[in-house]
Amino acid sequence: MAIAKTNLFLSFSLFLAFNNFVTLAKLPDYALSLAKLNDDNHLEYALSKILIPRVVGSSGHRKVQDFLISELESYGLTVELDRFSERAPIFGNLTFTNIIGKYNPNADEFLAIACHYDSKYFPNNPNFVGAIDSAVPCAIMLNVAKIITPHLSKIKQKSNLGILYIFFDGEEAFKDWSNKDSVYGSRHLAKKMSEKVTATQGTNEIKSDIDRIEVLALLDLIGARNSKFRNFFPNTEALHSLLVNIERNLFDEKQLEGKNFQFLASYSDNFVDDDHRPFLRRDVPILHLISTPFPKQWHKPSDNAANLHWPSIRNFNKVFRLFTYIFVFVHDENVNFRFKNLNANW
Repeated sequence: MAIAKTNLFLSFSLFLAFNNFVTLAKLPDYALSLAKLNDDNHLEYALSKILIPRVVGSSGHRKVQDFLISELESYGLTVELDRFSERAPIFGNLTFTNIIGKYNPNADEFLAIACHYDSKYFPNNPNFVGAIDSAVPCAIMLNVAKIITPHLSKIKQKSNLGILYIFFDGEEAFKDWSNKDSVYGSRHLAKKMSEKVTATQGTNEIKSDIDRIEVLALLDLIGARNSKFRNFFPNTEALHSLLVNIERNLFDEKQLEGKNFQFLASYSDNFVDDDHRPFLRRDVPILHLISTPFPKQWHKPSDNAANLHWPSIRNFNKVFRLFTYIFVFVHDENVNFRFKNLNANW
């Protein structure tokens, strides 16, 4: 009963904070205009550069790393590298590099958008490319950043909010998934951000970098046919509902392909372990956008370009692009999404 009451309170608070966007009957003109600013050629180009074997330490991994850095810099973002070494099963000591593209890097608070860019190591399948896992999420993040960054400059007076585009390294286990053999990059970055403490410019408040993240939106397993995205955390329910509402509105405006809704207005209490784990343990609010049930090609040789469903990719990309822009556009003051979910099995 206590959990249910708290969830209702948080949903109502966030409903107010986002100026009724959760139940908006019609998207405003500026949002519809942004929905039409597609750059599918760039989306396909970005994916082609990422969709190669990219196991940590390989030449493909370095190529993708260089491409991500170059792209983020070309959008005018400030790029920061979090490079470190750690021992891993099979390979021994490896160098990992998290890549962070920052929009408005001196902001007091941040919307963090993340995915992982490494591909899984399979000893019997060295050509595994991990299309949905997670080349497509990487390409979507780049495409979103490329399209919305010039438009965000029009509302840059909202200096209290920035965006972090985080490309985690080493999400995949090298042998067997465990707390130690998985999410290498996010574990390192979460620890680093929790230890770095500075004063905010707006309020001169002393906060760690991790406490300046309002929400971490993690993208994973995107691009398969009939993918479904549910809400996993009660404190970000309003944000998931915003995605649901944007998708329904775009469908009504005939801005989406097909008739398949990907964002469901349903809650799942199943914890899916992923790069958000180290941030969740430090009370960072999480919006986990992962397809459940997992697509049939997950961790199989069939997770390749031939089995991608491009209408689903383009639709997800458009919905998430509007979500990101609206989050910044309506953000007049810092919103506290933090809430200890006592039922989370992590």
